[in-house]
Amino acid sequence: MISLPSIPQDVSVAKHERADAAARQLVGQAFLVPLLKEVRESTAGHGVFSPGAAERRFGPILDHQMADTLMTRLDLDLVTQVRQSMLNREAQVAEVKS
Repeated sequence: MISLPSIPQDVSVAKHERADAAARQLVGQAFLVPLLKEVRESTAGHGVFSPGAAERRFGPILDHQMADTLMTRLDLDLVTQVRQSMLNREAQVAEVKS
């Protein structure tokens, strides 16, 4: 079971959820998609077992879908760091505006 991270007192739940979703999407697209693409392409068969036109066309879509699914289930420290960086940055911008 995934434990929910503690939310800092000065951050609203909505901001924390938006930052968490954005951080998960960023890490998934920047880290997992290229990794999944490399694995898919390096394990592709040769000759008769080579990927067909449909597999070549829809493989990247599958990579994105798999990355999104993994990011909802994985609790990576990188996501936590990116989320905290986003929240800190938003707090700095709000502080400058006021």
